[in-house]
This record gives sequence, C-alpha cells and structure tokens, in this order.
Amino acid sequence: MTRFRGGCWWSVAVVAALLALLASSGVAEAAAQNESASEGVASASAVVGEEESSRPRERKVYASLSEAQQALRSHLLENYDRGSMPPYVPPEEEELAGANASAGNTTEPVTVEVGINFHRVLEVDVVKSEVDLLTWMRFVWRDTRLSWDPEDYSGLDKVWFWVEDGAGLAETSEIWTPDIELWNQRESIKTSYSNTFASVDSDGSVFWSRPGNLVVVCKFEGLENFPFDNLICVAELGSWSYSGKFLRLGLFSGTGVSIGGSDTSGEAFSEFKLDNATAELIVYPPYPADPLADWPVIKYTISFHRSWQPYIRGYLVSQIIFNVIGFACFWMPVASGERLGLAITSMLSAVAADLVVVSKLPGASELTWLQKFSMVSQVFAAYCVLEGVLVSFFYFQTGSDLIPSYLQCFFNRVKPKAKVERTLSGNSSGDSRLQMMTNPLQDSQDTDDVAVIGRSSSFQPRDADDYRSREEAKNNTKWKQYADGIDNFSRVVLPLGYTVIVGVFLGQVTEKHARTL
Repeated sequence: MTRFRGGCWWSVAVVAALLALLASSGVAEAAAQNESASEGVASASAVVGEEESSRPRERKVYASLSEAQQALRSHLLENYDRGSMPPYVPPEEEELAGANASAGNTTEPVTVEVGINFHRVLEVDVVKSEVDLLTWMRFVWRDTRLSWDPEDYSGLDKVWFWVEDGAGLAETSEIWTPDIELWNQRESIKTSYSNTFASVDSDGSVFWSRPGNLVVVCKFEGLENFPFDNLICVAELGSWSYSGKFLRLGLFSGTGVSIGGSDTSGEAFSEFKLDNATAELIVYPPYPADPLADWPVIKYTISFHRSWQPYIRGYLVSQIIFNVIGFACFWMPVASGERLGLAITSMLSAVAADLVVVSKLPGASELTWLQKFSMVSQVFAAYCVLEGVLVSFFYFQTGSDLIPSYLQCFFNRVKPKAKVERTLSGNSSGDSRLQMMTNPLQDSQDTDDVAVIGRSSSFQPRDADDYRSREEAKNNTKWKQYADGIDNFSRVVLPLGYTVIVGVFLGQVTEKHARTL
C-alpha cells in the first residue's frame, strides 16, 4: 500500500510537468501570433499613411489676401511671447550635417545684422561735441516662431507686425525686437527714430527699418585745422542688455553702411557735408564678474568736411584787412590825432572778429588753425598801437635823456644839488624882474636859459613847436630822428613779415589738404 502511494505521487508529478510544458508552448505560440498581427497592422497603417501623403492636402481657400493675412497673423501671434528671444537657427552647413548637429547648438546666440543708411548731415555742434545725422536704421534677424508655409495662406509670403517705441515689449508692439542702442548717445534711438512696421518673410526672416535722427556725442578728430577741418566722429552700436552669449552682431549686406538712396539725400547750402562712413565689428572683453560674456559692438566711423569759404570771406580776409589798415598808420603824420585812433580801431576790430570765431569753438586748451592766425594778427595790431604811442612820445620829447627826474633824484642822490639850483633859479628870477623894470626892451633869452638850468627832460604836454629854450628845440630834433627811424623800420619790416607769416599759414593748409586727397 505504501509502495503504491509513492508511485502514484511520482506519476502525478510527471503528468503535472507535462501539462506545464504544453501550456508554456501554447503561450509562446500565441505571443508569436499576436506579434505577427501587430506587424501586419503597422504595415497596413504605413501603407495608409503613404497613400494619404501622396494625396494633395486640403488647404483652406481665402476670399482675399487681406483675409489670408488676418488668419496668418492670428496663427503666428497665438501663444507668441514677445519678451523671449527667438530660438537659435543653425547655419546651412550645420543643417546639412544632420539633426544631431543642429540639436547640439540650440543654445547658440541670435545673430542680428545692423545697417545704417546715411541720408544727410543735419547739424554739427563742435562746442557740445554733438552730431545730428538723418539716417535709416535697419535690423535683420530670424525668428522661426514667425515662419509658415505660403501655400497654406493663398501664397502670402510676407506679413507685417507693428513695433512701438523701438522695443518689442512696448504696449502695442507685437513681436520681439533686439535692444540695440547707441552707446555714445545724446538721445536714445528708441525715441529719436519713428515707429514702423517690421516685415517678416515666410521663413521667419525679420526686416525692421526705421527713419530718424542719429544724435551722437563725438570725440572729434581734425578740429585743430578749423576752418579747413575734415572732422571724424565715431558711433558705437550694440546691445545694452544681451551680452555676446545671447546676441551676436553682423553687418547688413556685408558692409553695414549705405549713403544716399533718394533724390532728397545729401546737402545743399550747408556748412557740413558727409564724405564717407565705414562700419567695423569689434568685441569688447568680458567683465570680471562674467568672464564668458563678451560685448560685440559695431563701430561706425563717419567723416565730413566743413565749408571753409564763409570763414575765409567773413573772418580771414577781415583780419588781413584790419592789419593792413593798422600798417597804414605808419604813413600818417604823427601830429595827427587820428593816427592812434585808427590803430586802436583796427585792433579792436581784429579782437571782435576773433571773439566771433571763438564762440563757434569749444573752450579747450588746444588751439585751432584760425585761432593761431587770429593771435598773430592781434599781435601785429597791438604793435601798430604801441608803435604809434612810442613814435608820438619821441616826436614830442624835449628832454636831454629818457630817464625821469624822480629816478635821477633817487639813484644819483641829487636832492641837495636840486635845492641849490632852485635857489639860484629864484635869485636869477629876481634879478630878471629887476632888469625888466630897468630895461623892459631887453631880450629875455638869457633869462630863459637860466630858468632851464637843472632840468634834464620835459614831460609836460605841449605843441611840437612850443619850446622854452634852444636846448629843448635841439633835443626835440634828436628825438624826432628816432621817431622817423621807428616809422621807417615799421613801414618796411612789418608788412614783409606779416606777408611771410600769412604765406606760412596758408602753406600749412595747402599741405594738409594735399595729404587728405
């Protein structure tokens, strides 16, 4: 009985193992059948997808381009965040390298191309170091969030979006815009330029052009040659918030600069005219706080020249004429009171002309060409006045020397002698009075000779022929020779020297202009 039970249990275990084996084989066969069925479904769906893609897609038909534009604008601006930057768009060579290459550069900065069309020069204020230029500012970038298929919108391949106050985050602005600013600004380009639409192509390329004023604070070069100066001003444009890690700059159309473009561009009857403008992309190093963030900027070098003809007619020729009038004083008679008056008038006229020129220049330590010329002209005009004073002094001088009596008394200690002479003079005058009473017809020349004893010079105002003695007349003849010599020297040397100096100044201008050409 026990043996039967042990055999029974063994046979039950074998049967159970056989049943389990049969069950596992059935499950595997069912799984295989299910897998083959799913493959069949997938292949069938793929065939259906190929058939659907081969069939033309149904597109909505719009009654007009206006309706298509309205639908496109609604579609593009739906969920559009104008406060976030556009996604990175890799160059064509990276796109050809495959999806992996483009996926690995999704954090690269956005590239914004900048271009300026210079229309004309409005104002140049060298006193405030400012330049006001009428320009057209142009920005180009790509925002793939604004791309679409033109076939879906009746072939519409361009749409326009409004930008207010030069910023995408303005109240009524519709898309993101770069925060490009003029770094050396007198006025922000956000307010000095007009509000305009930005045009967007179907691939997401954005073109934003704005007319307005570029008001630059300049560090002028070439002002030392005023009024024959060719001024150079540098303007720097770059992002104020985004460093090079987020935004890169490029030159629009390869140069970033254009001049003119319309019949109203250029200058006429203007003091300054635009010569040339160039653009250069430079990168400033990072700040110590963020060593990976450099700052790219575009440096515009603007050159323009001044119309020098008005300054030649109004100031330079006037200075020369005033100096010639001053030289004419050398030929006027000394006894004429108009001689000094003419010299002083010519000098004051030269000073007045110089003050007008100085008002057009900054109060700087450097001297310009015209300021140097004015200083030389004023020196010649001052010489004419001083020469007239000196000649008049010699012409009316009657003393034996030029040392004043009070200096002789101080240095030579002649005070006791002067008292004796005054005593003698008093006695002689008494004798003279007695002699006049006894002999009133006697010549008084001897009395006059005694009266002038001890007097070495005369500084009292009198006419040229009002002499008190023969000695005064003799001394005056000697001093008149000195006056004539000074006049003769001034008549020859001063005009010749002035002509040479004017030639040197004009030669400098000619040489500098030849160098610039």
